[in-house]
Amino acid sequence: MNSSAVFQTELAGNLTGLANKRSLLLRLIRAAQPITRTEIASRLEIDKSTVTDNVKPLIDAGILREDTLDSGGHGRKPRVLSFAGDRDYFIGVNLGVRRSQVGITTLTGEISDELDFETPKDVNAALGMVKDRIENIIAANPGNVLKTIGVSVPGMTDTDRSALIYAPNLDWRSVRVSDALQIDGVPIVVENDSTAAAMYEARMKIRHSSEGLMTDFILVRSGTGIGVGLVIGSEVYRGSGLTRGIAGEFGHMTIVAGGKQCVCGNRGCWERYASAAAAASLYLGDRPIRRGETLPRFVEIVAKAENGENRSRRTLEMIGDYLGIGIANVIMGIGIPRVVISGRLVYGWQFIEGPLREAIDRSIVGKTNGWSVEAGSPAGAALGGALEVAVESYLASV
Repeated sequence: MNSSAVFQTELAGNLTGLANKRSLLLRLIRAAQPITRTEIASRLEIDKSTVTDNVKPLIDAGILREDTLDSGGHGRKPRVLSFAGDRDYFIGVNLGVRRSQVGITTLTGEISDELDFETPKDVNAALGMVKDRIENIIAANPGNVLKTIGVSVPGMTDTDRSALIYAPNLDWRSVRVSDALQIDGVPIVVENDSTAAAMYEARMKIRHSSEGLMTDFILVRSGTGIGVGLVIGSEVYRGSGLTRGIAGEFGHMTIVAGGKQCVCGNRGCWERYASAAAAASLYLGDRPIRRGETLPRFVEIVAKAENGENRSRRTLEMIGDYLGIGIANVIMGIGIPRVVISGRLVYGWQFIEGPLREAIDRSIVGKTNGWSVEAGSPAGAALGGALEVAVESYLASV
């Protein structure tokens, strides 16, 4: 029996009365709302009575509401479930290498009050700006209840999901993020940005699928660096024991022996050849940057490629080739054949996809059937991922 089948059997047998299983039901409602009890039972492959046993106390508590859906026809109108927490909200903070975002959402899924700013190099300045923004949001929402703050960071987190261990591209080490942002006892959850992006993509797939929660995929997020998130049965895997919070740092695996120097101290790391940031050095080649010259941004290289410049197209093709080499390694190492690409690299997908698939075809993975690579969100998973961290943490506690 595969991992998804085991997970499904466990869900059907243990959902009633267990908070961690109830959170799965709430995740489905949030992703697909408004949704009927019959559809929930079908997608989770459980009895409708089990759904009723779990949603009734949540309706009584005002967390969920059930409304009659006006379908415009005759006969009995279906009743649908959705979240009722209009006064509850969540704050997401995406601390990016170049730019950061802060915004809010509710359980209905809308994102608002988004602020985008350049990330200060000094960690205290960055966290100070974030805390000021959080305080402004709270002041602008009197009478509403802030439930949780989710923070996505470009590096490894500790086992408690409260601190950043190391962000190589920012050179931030041992940062107590939760302590720095703490406000009035509101729970704060710190998550690696690739894991957060995987959580976001998992919800998007649930929303647009007629199937249940059973989704297995590898999320490869490429921007300034490369990170990997792993989703099994729609649950994000974060590692275990001492590796919890470190899992997914494939961006720093070596794919070119003795290759380019990486900020982590190694040489030939995957992200030095296949990230959006790597495109600039590949575009320039081996020559040093000239006085007064600025490195081209990834979107500028994509624009030049779209206008027919061969040099830009070749650059993106090299990115695709290196990306495919690394993805084949990740698939072989993890054993999950479905891959979703997220981050700025998606903007150049039309030039990257072909060489990427050719690289995978050359590997042992290409000799098997069933592997797939698709483009996900280029930007939405940044703040969206941070908000997903906040909401998921809350749903797990309901």
